[in-house]
Amino acid sequence: MLCLILLGWLSPVTALLGADASSVDYLRDIRPLLRERCYACHGALKQNSSLRLDTADSLLRGGDSGPAIVPGKSDESLLIEAVTGDLAVWRMPPEGEALTAQQISLLRSWIDQGAPHPEQEQPEPDPRAHWAFQPPVRPTVPQVSNTDWVKNPIDAFLAAEHERLGLKPAPAAEKHVLLRRVSLDLLGLPPTRDEAHAFLSDSSTDAYEKVVQRLLNSPDYGQRWARHWMDIWRYSDWSGENKNLVRGSPQHIWRWRDWIVESLNQDKPYDRMILEMLAGDEIAPEDPNIVRATSFLGRNWYKFNRNVWLENTVEHTAKAFMGVTLNCARCHNHMYDPISQKE
Repeated sequence: MLCLILLGWLSPVTALLGADASSVDYLRDIRPLLRERCYACHGALKQNSSLRLDTADSLLRGGDSGPAIVPGKSDESLLIEAVTGDLAVWRMPPEGEALTAQQISLLRSWIDQGAPHPEQEQPEPDPRAHWAFQPPVRPTVPQVSNTDWVKNPIDAFLAAEHERLGLKPAPAAEKHVLLRRVSLDLLGLPPTRDEAHAFLSDSSTDAYEKVVQRLLNSPDYGQRWARHWMDIWRYSDWSGENKNLVRGSPQHIWRWRDWIVESLNQDKPYDRMILEMLAGDEIAPEDPNIVRATSFLGRNWYKFNRNVWLENTVEHTAKAFMGVTLNCARCHNHMYDPISQKE
């Protein structure tokens, strides 16, 4: 039993001390190492010295200084010279800790084995090619055979997918189900008994449309959808212990809350809402009804450090209107979005 315990304890230690040369695997050992330490400067988004290291073929192809590796000859490979600091310039990676002796040994062993790697290896995708970073293009509305079911362009896309998959749409929901769904969607509240009775008793062809319009005209509609904005904005009426000066809740914070509710109930255009939140004091400095919208920026105020104030403004504005995080780019290039620290 003691021998088994010692064997189990020594096994991970042996693995940490170094792998046998014959056990080095490109996909298991080499590519993850390069991804962690090299892709930031030599990956899909950035290629210093015209060098990419996200595939074995790109290592063989090399960059401005020639091939990064010479299969079977680690001592003649620029990659090894770079990570050991033997080059005339500087050690790679230039920032952060150097590669450990074990990591360098893995690279040497793999190269000396002839740098075996899978064929048809795919490079890392360019994050700039992601659909979220492409200009929106209005698609052509598809033509479908089930025209009776299609009431608007969105239905046409759904119907086209149904036909492609050989599916049929579910039958229309019963009236009481429709009423409950639309009430919860638009107001966040179930219908009252009187509202349900009125809708079920209405046999007109536009009964559902009238319910939708009534809900959109309700003041509760703005309160329901303003909650999404308040979550993004980190709204709070109270988050401290002092009754007069609440930590994290600036005075008059409720004015922005009322503005966002009123804007939604007035069906204010989205672009106008953004303009007022980001530049209301510039477009109408004398109008308090518009200036209060700029509390969206004031929420980020931090009296102890102006830089933190500005950083928070950039971060939360990008989250709200661009759907991306910028915190990573404060200290270095973003790890997975195409945003540099310089930007």
